[in-house]
Amino acid sequence: MMMHRNRCLLMVTTAVVAGTTSAFAPITITNVRNTTPVNITPLHAGIRERFFGSMKRKKKRDRLVPAPKEITQQQVVDLFHDWNDALGTGESKLVATTYANDAILIPTSLNEPHVGSASIQEYFENVVKRKPSVAIVDGTITTGHDWAMNVGIYEWSFGDDGSKKQARFTFVYVYNEDIKKWMIKHHHSSALPKG
Repeated sequence: MMMHRNRCLLMVTTAVVAGTTSAFAPITITNVRNTTPVNITPLHAGIRERFFGSMKRKKKRDRLVPAPKEITQQQVVDLFHDWNDALGTGESKLVATTYANDAILIPTSLNEPHVGSASIQEYFENVVKRKPSVAIVDGTITTGHDWAMNVGIYEWSFGDDGSKKQARFTFVYVYNEDIKKWMIKHHHSSALPKG
């Protein structure tokens, strides 16, 4: 595209000063002395990239978005068993490693959530002393791209006194691309309604 040199400079200056989104903002030029035509394609391309980023379409294979990680229902069941096995070790630190660093735990017995690995580890320090084992009584698994959810009723059995307790649960798992591992992102447990 050919334009007059003064028009090009005036138009670009006006676009930058006015903060418009077009390098060719409409203006009126009344006194143009130098009418030498100038090819402005490189100037236009530079302004476009500076203000709007590259307009070139990236090829699909060049995009940095990772492919979604799929998970089967059996793998979700296995994640639950991994968590339960960690409980059985008696080590709260091992239990906390099944949770994402920014995970949220809302336990049955407390009204406030525990956020993050350190807080979750602290919560489980007393729980693991009771030698718990947990079994799913009834559950439903839903899976998606990079996430899975396990919802239902589980039963806690405590080895220290032989007591049992049922509760509702929700586990939401997400895939951590950095460590190539599925982690608990959200764990909510609540008492069953009486009656």
